[in-house]
Amino acid sequence: MRYCRPGRVRAAGGLMAFELVFDRVLSAGDTAVVEYELGPAGEPASDSYDRRFSHPVHDYVAIVQFDGDRLPARCYGFTAESSRAPRQRLGELWVGASGSANIAVGAVRRGIVGVEWEWH
Repeated sequence: MRYCRPGRVRAAGGLMAFELVFDRVLSAGDTAVVEYELGPAGEPASDSYDRRFSHPVHDYVAIVQFDGDRLPARCYGFTAESSRAPRQRLGELWVGASGSANIAVGAVRRGIVGVEWEWH
């Protein structure tokens, strides 16, 4: 974790919510860059990662780092209006020599932005 510190954490029903506490209070129009890492705790391999937005944001960037010994066959960016709405694919994402894929989306409205992948 960089550029922030952990706050409250809540986990239930296979979902997790956590608070990131910034170095300063943000005013309307201010920006903040944070870096944090999430990983499964002994659970089966996942096939997606998403971020849910309750308020619009100007830009969102995510990097998904895969284990170097196991890379996906395909990787895609997606958006969805809600967890019950169908995913809209944004296109295929490259998984490079670093074993990572990234997505950058501007003018994010309420909803979901994520990365999904297919294993070999």
